[in-house]
Amino acid sequence: MTLAEVFRHVETLDGDPWPSVHALAMSGDRSLVPPVQAALERYLDEDDWYGRDLMVYILAGLRGVAAFPLLLRAFARPLRGDDRDNFCAWLADIMETDPAACRPIILSFIATGHHDLRSAGLWALGYVVQSNDVELLREALADPDPRIRQDALGALSSLKGDRRAYELVLSAVHDPDALTRESAVLHLRWFADAAAVEHLARLIQDPDVRVRSILGETIGTLAVGTDRSAMAVDALLSLFADDAPQVRAGAARGLGMLGALPALT
Repeated sequence: MTLAEVFRHVETLDGDPWPSVHALAMSGDRSLVPPVQAALERYLDEDDWYGRDLMVYILAGLRGVAAFPLLLRAFARPLRGDDRDNFCAWLADIMETDPAACRPIILSFIATGHHDLRSAGLWALGYVVQSNDVELLREALADPDPRIRQDALGALSSLKGDRRAYELVLSAVHDPDALTRESAVLHLRWFADAAAVEHLARLIQDPDVRVRSILGETIGTLAVGTDRSAMAVDALLSLFADDAPQVRAGAARGLGMLGALPALT
């Protein structure tokens, strides 16, 4: 399958393009770079994340780290119905291959005033984060945009051995935005600090059902085998009586971890 045939596949969705896409990516043929970049821009403009992903894979294979600025900029473009799992994995491969080359680019994205570029940079920072980034992330966590705050939490969780990062994530469980609180609760699992149970237990009356739903498993995960287990069980039993079935299910998982799941009669 030639590049032209890959383009036709994106239009028709006939056949499996991936063997040919892989061959093109590994071909070393730099003459492919201009048409692939042009197609990438076209698919971005057309809101076609599938076509975008095929072009991203080819460019990553042909140019490696040299393609990173262009690919991170493409990643920043929000597309309708976007599935970015593969894209995330390919960018992660590049960043893990040469973090020193990628880091200045990532920091330049974060420094820009453009919302989508800043968000993409903060996401990427989690792969190359250093302890001296805590203050930068503290500023991002105070951003008025909840999405920026959520991206900052993701990067902070990569500093799971840093007490300052832990305390910033812990503070976000009281964020006014429900999705940011949910993100903070989930990211606390990375730090494995049982002291967070006391703070999480105060959220059992959170007005958002999604936040209450993830509390159970997070509390159970952090409290297993610690002196916070009794406090955790009390909080989880309260969640187990919640009106929302998804909250009760989360509480049951947490109680199961602690060996305290009530018998159902």
